[in-house]
Amino acid sequence: MSIKVPKSIDLNVKNCESVQRISLAAQNGGVKSVLMIPTIKPIYDKLHLAYNLKRANESKFNLLVAIEGIHDGKLTDISILKDKGASAIYINSDEDMNLLKRVFEYAEFLNIPLFVNCNNKALSSGIMHDSEMAYSLGVSGIPIYAESAEVAKIYELAKHFNVKTIFQSVTSKDSVEILKNKPENVYVDVCIDNLYFSDENLKDFNSLYKTFPPLRSETDRIALLEACENGIVDFISSNHIATSNKDVPLEEAEFGISKLDIFSQLAYSLPLKNETVTKLISTNPAKLFGIEINEYITLEKGEYNVELENFASKGKNCPYKTLKYKIV
Repeated sequence: MSIKVPKSIDLNVKNCESVQRISLAAQNGGVKSVLMIPTIKPIYDKLHLAYNLKRANESKFNLLVAIEGIHDGKLTDISILKDKGASAIYINSDEDMNLLKRVFEYAEFLNIPLFVNCNNKALSSGIMHDSEMAYSLGVSGIPIYAESAEVAKIYELAKHFNVKTIFQSVTSKDSVEILKNKPENVYVDVCIDNLYFSDENLKDFNSLYKTFPPLRSETDRIALLEACENGIVDFISSNHIATSNKDVPLEEAEFGISKLDIFSQLAYSLPLKNETVTKLISTNPAKLFGIEINEYITLEKGEYNVELENFASKGKNCPYKTLKYKIV
């Protein structure tokens, strides 16, 4: 059996490798466009923005670039960067509150989406989710409230500004509970890893599952899947992080899971209705950025092995073994 679906739009690809590699990996994964998130390398001025857009143009790839709204404790030139082609603003939630308010003001005035990573860095120096599994492994944990407390804070700001505010990579049942009655300008994004895996996958010190934000409990995973079906979650993204330093002790391993090369295949392999997946990885992201849905892929159902050697991404740090769909 095969299905024809729109190409995906991935709203969370970290800038951890070249634009050319990202474009090739996206092609493998049935992805029409990606939003580059500047967490690995800074994108806060005209030079950094122009470089990435130029490389995308050379690769004939529809790259959306999010620029940092706050860099080194100061506001960036948001208005100028939007004029130069920035598609979104990206901020961390634990910046100075006055700076956060000013970023919201700029985003409202310029009518540009604001992506927020809700995480308290002071509470997030651990290796994985703060749980019995972390205790059994003898490693430090990252508590749920490092995220949920920040979600509550940003949610209060978002209610006072007419800004398209995207809570990026929400991981917990507690955060979903805060956001369940969100207004129309608030959107919830979930990383696909948190829909497949839980902290239990890190048993035996398996560093392939070490990522950030961390994999949470099985209860959180199920709550996120339910939130996808009931309309609380608006986007599923990859949180693609291409790393290679995984064959080391868990504490030393890099954070991140590579999966852009198989993103659409993974999404339709989730225990969700196909129409739900289409909405969360294609229709909703297209509406957010005004992208026309005019490219489609055909997926054939079966059981297929993930072939890491065929990844265009430099990151082969992928724990996914099988897929229910492949692109034909």
